Amino acid sequence: MPANGKVRIDGILRSPTRTRQRHTHGFVLADTHLRSSRRPDISIRLLNKAQPPISIATLQHISKALFGAYLQRFGVSAQTYGIGDPNNVTSLQGTWTTGAGHVLTGLNFYDPVNNSFIYPATAGQSYSFTNDGYWEQALYLYNTNPAKPNCVSAQLIWQHGTYTLNNNNTLTLNPFKGDGRQQVSDRCAENSNYIQSYNQKENMMGFEIHLDTHYNTPTYMLKMYQFDGSPKPLFYQAFNPPQMLPTQPLHEEVIGELNGS
Repeated sequence: MPANGKVRIDGILRSPTRTRQRHTHGFVLADTHLRSSRRPDISIRLLNKAQPPISIATLQHISKALFGAYLQRFGVSAQTYGIGDPNNVTSLQGTWTTGAGHVLTGLNFYDPVNNSFIYPATAGQSYSFTNDGYWEQALYLYNTNPAKPNCVSAQLIWQHGTYTLNNNNTLTLNPFKGDGRQQVSDRCAENSNYIQSYNQKENMMGFEIHLDTHYNTPTYMLKMYQFDGSPKPLFYQAFNPPQMLPTQPLHEEVIGELNGS
């Protein structure tokens, strides 16, 4: 090292500000901060070249340690579920919708009196929540068939019920049994465009709410994580109070034979 205490990197003299070493399973994890726009390298140096072969468990431990050091050094945080109140700037209450907002819960999507759907202009998803534990869902989805590209099917789903906000910030959405409906339209199917009963409990592994900008307007954004941790599309608040059908069972659930025999 030159007498002035600087090191030469890529032909440029730079001043080290801090060096830290951590011992992990016979290795030294060393990282050095330099006054430069380039990020420092995190390196591994063997203490003893004659050490026995490294086990998979040891490599996994080292990899985790390196990744943790990287996150700590550069201020990056891993995504976790059950985010909690710090990232929820408002309550879940309201009607939330994706994209252009053409799919919305309420009477303009499903008519329980006529047992019929109203097709929105474009596909999308919508959820509504109340502060006292009720929810509603409206989905308009397209499904493609890779083997038959011309055979595109459309699926409309509506259901509602009660939800539980658990202590770990997960959501349990329980539908009213016998109330949910779906309609499937498949241009290549013999029987299509029929309406049938639909009942699907949903578990969200977490959610977060932020204030965002949607179509140049400050809007609350809802991000939910499905049962497998994958994120659902981003939802934006369209109404508060929410636009919903009555928060009670609307259909009778018939069990057994029609004749009662």
